[in-house]
Amino acid sequence: MQLENFVVEKVKSQNTNITKTQKLVADYFVKNTEKATYMTANQIANEVGVSETTVIRFALSLGYKKFSEFQDELQQVIIGDRTVHRLQRSNAQVKEESVLHKSFNKDVENLERTLSQINESDFNQLVEKISTTNQVTVMGLRSSLTDAYYLGFSLNAMLGNVNLLTNDRGLDLETSLLEITEQSLIIVFTYTRFTTGTLETVKYLKNEHNCTVVTITNSVRCPIIHYSDYVFLMDIDSFTPMHSHVSSFAFSNAVISAVGSKQKERVEFNLNKLEKYYNNGNLFYEK
Repeated sequence: MQLENFVVEKVKSQNTNITKTQKLVADYFVKNTEKATYMTANQIANEVGVSETTVIRFALSLGYKKFSEFQDELQQVIIGDRTVHRLQRSNAQVKEESVLHKSFNKDVENLERTLSQINESDFNQLVEKISTTNQVTVMGLRSSLTDAYYLGFSLNAMLGNVNLLTNDRGLDLETSLLEITEQSLIIVFTYTRFTTGTLETVKYLKNEHNCTVVTITNSVRCPIIHYSDYVFLMDIDSFTPMHSHVSSFAFSNAVISAVGSKQKERVEFNLNKLEKYYNNGNLFYEK
Protein backbone atom coordinates (compact mmCIF):
# COMPACT_ATOMS: atom_id res chain seq x y z
CA MET A 1 0.00 0.00 0.00
CA GLN A 2 1.42 3.37 -0.96
CA LEU A 3 2.26 5.71 1.87
CA GLU A 4 0.01 8.56 0.75
CA ASN A 5 -3.02 6.22 0.59
CA PHE A 6 -2.44 4.39 3.86
CA VAL A 7 -4.48 6.61 6.19
CA VAL A 8 -7.30 7.10 3.67
CA GLU A 9 -7.61 3.35 3.09
CA LYS A 10 -7.55 2.69 6.84
CA VAL A 11 -10.45 5.07 7.38
CA LYS A 12 -12.43 3.47 4.54
CA SER A 13 -11.75 -0.09 5.71
CA GLN A 14 -13.16 0.57 9.17
CA ASN A 15 -16.46 1.76 7.74
CA THR A 16 -16.71 4.18 10.64
CA ASN A 17 -18.01 7.71 10.74
CA ILE A 18 -15.26 9.85 12.22
CA THR A 19 -15.97 13.22 13.78
CA LYS A 20 -15.10 16.56 12.22
CA THR A 21 -12.17 17.02 14.58
CA GLN A 22 -10.93 13.50 13.85
CA LYS A 23 -11.05 14.34 10.14
CA LEU A 24 -8.64 17.18 10.88
CA VAL A 25 -6.31 14.67 12.49
CA ALA A 26 -6.67 12.31 9.52
CA ASP A 27 -5.86 15.14 7.13
CA TYR A 28 -2.75 16.01 9.15
CA PHE A 29 -1.51 12.42 8.94
CA VAL A 30 -2.13 12.30 5.19
CA LYS A 31 -0.11 15.48 4.63
CA ASN A 32 2.58 14.88 7.25
CA THR A 33 2.83 11.10 7.50
CA GLU A 34 6.56 10.72 8.14
CA LYS A 35 6.74 13.62 10.58
CA ALA A 36 3.64 12.48 12.49
CA THR A 37 4.96 8.97 13.10
CA TYR A 38 7.61 10.36 15.46
CA MET A 39 5.43 12.90 17.27
CA THR A 40 3.50 12.41 20.48
CA ALA A 41 -0.28 12.57 20.50
CA ASN A 42 -0.03 15.84 22.39
CA GLN A 43 2.33 17.38 19.80
CA ILE A 44 0.00 16.39 16.97
CA ALA A 45 -2.98 17.79 18.88
CA ASN A 46 -1.22 21.13 19.27
CA GLU A 47 -0.33 21.22 15.56
CA VAL A 48 -3.88 20.42 14.47
CA GLY A 49 -5.65 22.50 17.11
CA VAL A 50 -7.59 19.67 18.76
CA SER A 51 -7.37 17.85 22.07
CA GLU A 52 -4.93 15.01 22.74
CA THR A 53 -7.94 12.77 23.40
CA THR A 54 -9.19 13.42 19.85
CA VAL A 55 -5.90 12.22 18.39
CA ILE A 56 -5.96 9.06 20.49
CA ARG A 57 -9.62 8.37 19.69
CA PHE A 58 -8.85 8.73 15.98
CA ALA A 59 -6.32 5.90 16.25
CA LEU A 60 -8.79 3.79 18.23
CA SER A 61 -11.47 4.39 15.59
CA LEU A 62 -9.15 2.77 13.03
CA GLY A 63 -9.08 -0.45 15.04
CA TYR A 64 -5.89 0.03 17.03
CA LYS A 65 -5.74 -0.69 20.76
CA LYS A 66 -3.54 2.33 21.39
CA PHE A 67 -2.10 5.31 19.53
CA SER A 68 1.45 3.89 19.47
CA GLU A 69 0.27 0.82 17.54
CA PHE A 70 -1.01 3.11 14.78
CA GLN A 71 2.34 4.90 14.66
CA ASP A 72 4.28 1.62 14.60
CA GLU A 73 2.36 0.39 11.55
CA LEU A 74 2.84 3.74 9.83
CA GLN A 75 6.59 3.47 10.38
CA GLN A 76 6.67 0.01 8.80
CA VAL A 77 4.73 1.28 5.78
CA ILE A 78 7.17 4.19 5.44
CA ILE A 79 10.18 1.86 5.53
CA GLY A 80 8.63 -0.43 2.92
CA ASP A 81 7.69 2.54 0.77
CA ARG A 82 11.25 3.86 0.91
CA THR A 83 12.61 0.48 -0.20
CA VAL A 84 10.31 0.46 -3.23
CA HIS A 85 11.20 4.05 -4.08
CA ARG A 86 14.92 3.31 -3.85
CA LEU A 87 14.50 0.49 -6.35
CA GLN A 88 12.38 2.67 -8.65
CA ARG A 89 14.93 5.47 -8.41
CA SER A 90 17.71 3.01 -9.17
CA ASN A 91 15.96 1.80 -12.32
CA ALA A 92 15.22 5.36 -13.44
CA GLN A 93 18.60 6.95 -12.73
CA VAL A 94 21.12 4.23 -13.36
CA LYS A 95 21.56 2.90 -16.87
CA GLU A 96 23.41 -0.36 -17.26
CA GLU A 97 26.54 1.21 -18.77
CA SER A 98 26.87 3.79 -15.94
CA VAL A 99 26.17 1.65 -12.88
CA LEU A 100 29.82 1.36 -11.86
CA HIS A 101 30.59 5.09 -11.88
CA LYS A 102 27.27 6.19 -10.40
CA SER A 103 27.51 3.69 -7.57
CA PHE A 104 31.08 4.71 -6.72
CA ASN A 105 30.19 8.40 -6.89
CA LYS A 106 27.24 7.87 -4.55
CA ASP A 107 29.55 6.26 -2.01
CA VAL A 108 32.01 9.14 -2.35
CA GLU A 109 29.12 11.48 -1.50
CA ASN A 110 28.22 9.30 1.49
CA LEU A 111 31.80 9.42 2.73
CA GLU A 112 32.03 13.20 2.40
CA ARG A 113 28.73 13.80 4.21
CA THR A 114 29.61 11.33 6.93
CA LEU A 115 33.00 12.91 7.56
CA SER A 116 31.48 16.39 7.73
CA GLN A 117 29.11 15.41 10.54
CA ILE A 118 31.54 13.49 12.76
CA ASN A 119 32.58 15.33 15.88
CA GLU A 120 36.35 14.82 15.99
CA SER A 121 36.49 15.40 19.73
CA ASP A 122 33.97 12.59 20.25
CA PHE A 123 35.97 10.39 17.87
CA ASN A 124 39.16 10.98 19.86
CA GLN A 125 37.33 10.19 23.10
CA LEU A 126 36.07 6.95 21.58
CA VAL A 127 39.60 5.96 20.59
CA GLU A 128 40.82 6.76 24.11
CA LYS A 129 38.08 4.65 25.70
CA ILE A 130 38.73 1.69 23.39
CA SER A 131 42.45 1.93 24.20
CA THR A 132 42.03 2.09 27.98
CA THR A 133 38.85 0.10 28.73
CA ASN A 134 39.34 -3.43 30.07
CA GLN A 135 36.34 -4.88 28.27
CA VAL A 136 34.83 -3.87 24.92
CA THR A 137 31.78 -5.42 23.25
CA VAL A 138 30.92 -4.73 19.61
CA MET A 139 27.31 -5.50 18.67
CA GLY A 140 25.45 -5.69 15.37
CA LEU A 141 22.50 -7.79 14.25
CA ARG A 142 21.15 -8.70 10.81
CA SER A 143 22.39 -6.21 8.17
CA SER A 144 24.68 -4.60 10.77
CA LEU A 145 26.38 -7.91 11.54
CA THR A 146 29.19 -7.50 9.00
CA ASP A 147 29.99 -3.99 10.27
CA ALA A 148 30.24 -5.26 13.84
CA TYR A 149 32.26 -8.33 12.86
CA TYR A 150 34.86 -6.32 10.97
CA LEU A 151 35.47 -3.84 13.79
CA GLY A 152 35.20 -6.43 16.56
CA PHE A 153 37.52 -8.95 14.89
CA SER A 154 40.11 -6.28 14.08
CA LEU A 155 40.13 -4.68 17.53
CA ASN A 156 40.32 -8.03 19.29
CA ALA A 157 43.31 -9.07 17.20
CA MET A 158 44.99 -5.82 18.20
CA LEU A 159 43.93 -5.52 21.84
CA GLY A 160 42.76 -8.99 22.93
CA ASN A 161 39.83 -7.81 25.06
CA VAL A 162 36.98 -7.36 22.58
CA ASN A 163 33.84 -9.49 22.49
CA LEU A 164 31.67 -9.75 19.40
CA LEU A 165 27.90 -9.93 19.78
CA THR A 166 26.01 -10.73 16.57
CA ASN A 167 23.09 -12.66 18.05
CA ASP A 168 20.44 -11.46 20.48
CA ARG A 169 20.04 -14.88 22.05
CA GLY A 170 22.13 -17.91 22.95
CA LEU A 171 25.61 -18.39 24.39
CA ASP A 172 27.20 -15.26 22.85
CA LEU A 173 24.62 -13.03 24.48
CA GLU A 174 24.82 -14.82 27.84
CA THR A 175 28.61 -14.62 27.87
CA SER A 176 28.54 -10.90 27.11
CA LEU A 177 25.92 -10.25 29.76
CA LEU A 178 28.09 -11.96 32.38
CA GLU A 179 31.24 -10.03 31.44
CA ILE A 180 29.84 -6.53 30.98
CA THR A 181 30.22 -4.15 33.93
CA GLU A 182 29.92 -0.44 34.58
CA GLN A 183 33.44 0.00 33.18
CA SER A 184 32.62 -1.76 29.91
CA LEU A 185 32.34 -0.08 26.51
CA ILE A 186 29.54 -1.18 24.15
CA ILE A 187 29.84 -0.24 20.46
CA VAL A 188 26.56 -0.76 18.61
CA PHE A 189 25.94 -0.77 14.86
CA THR A 190 22.26 -0.34 13.98
CA TYR A 191 20.58 1.00 10.87
CA THR A 192 17.04 1.41 9.59
CA ARG A 193 15.19 -0.91 10.20
CA PHE A 194 16.21 -0.91 13.86
CA THR A 195 15.97 -4.40 15.34
CA THR A 196 14.08 -4.95 18.58
CA GLY A 197 16.80 -7.32 19.78
CA THR A 198 19.46 -4.61 19.58
CA LEU A 199 17.26 -2.08 21.36
CA GLU A 200 16.25 -4.41 24.19
CA THR A 201 19.82 -5.64 24.77
CA VAL A 202 21.28 -2.13 24.91
CA LYS A 203 18.41 -0.91 27.07
CA TYR A 204 19.02 -3.74 29.55
CA LEU A 205 22.81 -3.23 29.66
CA LYS A 206 22.50 0.52 30.13
CA ASN A 207 19.89 0.25 32.86
CA GLU A 208 21.57 -2.67 34.62
CA HIS A 209 25.24 -1.62 34.42
CA ASN A 210 25.23 1.99 33.21
CA CYS A 211 28.09 1.07 30.86
CA THR A 212 29.28 3.43 28.14
CA VAL A 213 27.29 3.00 24.91
CA VAL A 214 28.52 4.16 21.49
CA THR A 215 25.93 4.02 18.70
CA ILE A 216 26.80 4.04 15.01
CA THR A 217 23.62 4.60 13.01
CA ASN A 218 22.12 6.43 10.06
CA SER A 219 19.31 8.38 11.71
CA VAL A 220 18.64 10.68 14.64
CA ARG A 221 15.39 8.71 15.00
CA CYS A 222 17.30 5.61 16.07
CA PRO A 223 15.67 4.53 19.38
CA ILE A 224 19.02 3.46 20.86
CA ILE A 225 20.28 7.05 20.86
CA HIS A 226 18.29 7.57 24.06
CA TYR A 227 20.65 5.13 25.82
CA SER A 228 23.86 6.30 24.14
CA ASP A 229 26.79 8.33 25.43
CA TYR A 230 28.24 8.86 21.94
CA VAL A 231 26.49 8.84 18.56
CA PHE A 232 28.11 8.77 15.12
CA LEU A 233 25.86 9.24 12.09
CA MET A 234 26.66 7.45 8.84
CA ASP A 235 25.27 8.30 5.42
CA ILE A 236 24.11 5.04 3.83
CA ASP A 237 22.25 6.24 0.73
CA SER A 238 22.27 3.87 -2.23
CA PHE A 239 20.86 3.36 -5.71
CA THR A 240 19.59 -0.04 -4.63
CA PRO A 241 16.97 -1.28 -2.12
CA MET A 242 19.89 -2.20 0.16
CA HIS A 243 21.82 0.38 2.17
CA SER A 244 25.46 1.17 1.45
CA HIS A 245 27.81 0.40 4.35
CA VAL A 246 30.90 2.05 2.86
CA SER A 247 30.87 4.94 5.34
CA SER A 248 30.52 2.53 8.24
CA PHE A 249 33.58 0.55 7.17
CA ALA A 250 35.53 3.75 6.53
CA PHE A 251 34.68 4.89 10.06
CA SER A 252 35.81 1.53 11.45
CA ASN A 253 39.07 1.81 9.49
CA ALA A 254 39.68 5.22 11.06
CA VAL A 255 39.04 3.79 14.54
CA ILE A 256 41.35 0.83 13.90
CA SER A 257 44.08 3.10 12.58
CA ALA A 258 43.81 5.51 15.52
CA VAL A 259 43.82 2.73 18.12
CA GLY A 260 46.81 1.09 16.43
CA SER A 261 48.70 4.37 16.52
CA LYS A 262 47.83 4.97 20.18
CA GLN A 263 48.63 1.45 21.40
CA LYS A 264 51.65 0.56 19.21
CA GLU A 265 53.52 -1.74 21.62
CA ARG A 266 50.40 -3.57 22.78
CA VAL A 267 49.14 -4.06 19.23
CA GLU A 268 52.53 -5.23 17.97
CA PHE A 269 52.81 -7.75 20.83
CA ASN A 270 49.34 -9.19 20.20
CA LEU A 271 49.73 -9.37 16.42
CA ASN A 272 53.12 -11.11 16.74
CA LYS A 273 51.56 -13.57 19.18
CA LEU A 274 48.77 -14.33 16.71
CA GLU A 275 51.24 -14.62 13.82
CA LYS A 276 53.22 -17.22 15.75
CA TYR A 277 50.05 -19.22 16.27
CA TYR A 278 49.11 -18.91 12.61
CA ASN A 279 52.54 -20.16 11.53
CA ASN A 280 52.52 -23.13 13.90
CA GLY A 281 48.96 -24.04 13.04
CA ASN A 282 49.45 -23.94 9.25
CA LEU A 283 46.29 -21.84 9.09
CA PHE A 284 46.91 -20.05 5.79
CA TYR A 285 47.79 -21.44 2.39
CA GLU A 286 51.29 -20.57 1.25
CA LYS A 287 53.21 -21.86 -1.75
